[in-house]
Amino acid sequence: MSEAATTRRWAVLRRETGRALGAAIIALAVAFLIILFSSKTPLQAFATLTTAPITKVRTVGLWIDDVAKLTVAGLAYSLVFQARQFALGVQGQVYVGALAASYIALSPLGQTWCAIPLGIVCAMAGGALWGFLPGIAKARLGANEIVSSLMLNYVAIELANYLIRVDLTTPNSRLLSTAPFPSTAVFPALIPNTRIDIGLIFALTSVVAVWFALYRTSWGLKLRLVGHNSRFAQYAGIKEAFIIVSAMAASGALGGLLGAMFVEGRSFGKLAVSFEGNLAFEGLLIAIVARNRPLAVPVAALFYGYLRQGAQLMSIRTDVPSEIIVIVTAVIILLVASSYSVKPRAMLAAITRSSRPARTHVEAVK
Repeated sequence: MSEAATTRRWAVLRRETGRALGAAIIALAVAFLIILFSSKTPLQAFATLTTAPITKVRTVGLWIDDVAKLTVAGLAYSLVFQARQFALGVQGQVYVGALAASYIALSPLGQTWCAIPLGIVCAMAGGALWGFLPGIAKARLGANEIVSSLMLNYVAIELANYLIRVDLTTPNSRLLSTAPFPSTAVFPALIPNTRIDIGLIFALTSVVAVWFALYRTSWGLKLRLVGHNSRFAQYAGIKEAFIIVSAMAASGALGGLLGAMFVEGRSFGKLAVSFEGNLAFEGLLIAIVARNRPLAVPVAALFYGYLRQGAQLMSIRTDVPSEIIVIVTAVIILLVASSYSVKPRAMLAAITRSSRPARTHVEAVK
């Protein structure tokens, strides 16, 4: 790599890092103002928001568990966005993957050593199929991928809820979850007495795999060419339909993996109605903040997961509802997605100029 290219990459990294940090600081300032006028104990509430996730080993575990899941969700969106396909079907793929993993866990295979690997493979296959459907509809029929993927989300969610009530629980039990999975079908913990399990390893492996696929394979080059300029890609002989379908299927496989991480992870260990709590959809924010760059996704997930967990703990311990995180999220998206940028030198020069005493007319003449 040439020195000029290296210099450009570092410049882009500094600019994007400054943009993200500046957006986070501004969003936190807005959150503080809202807390100040809505809480009886604003300082305590804000301190809980910003420090609670690291006060105990248990809360650190909750934070890292969220980070792992947000990372996989962000990767699923980033991968398909790189192909300039705005499919929003990750949430449905999560439910299909969770269903597939649950059927494996609750079958006789769930009592064996192959419960976890087979559950993950089936979950990824189910998610890939659910991502393939809007992809082939777009490639062959010209269907809008936003509409088709969102509609499939509702189909998957209601299908999972129906099967939980009808097929995966005891008849007439009216339970909203399946029976707990056997221990052989639940992820082992990396740190005892926490929710940090091998899902974290799957998330980090996914980051490397997506980065390698996008930037070190011919498929990834073709995918990025289709995303940057589809007409040029067609002139170059790239089969755009194949790239679109394969990108959506690969994104769906990641969504299915996330479903397995939910139901086989230590935070659940079973399949429940509405189990993912819209976390899959929040991966969209991670992808936007990371600018669809796989290596930036876990960093964005780390910071957002911290704020997400802090907001939940704040709603429990203080009088401020957790919906404050929605405002913080909206401000971050508006700033990161806009042309807003942080220029430290210009800001420092402006502050320096404003701090200097104004010269009088006599001094100016002298």
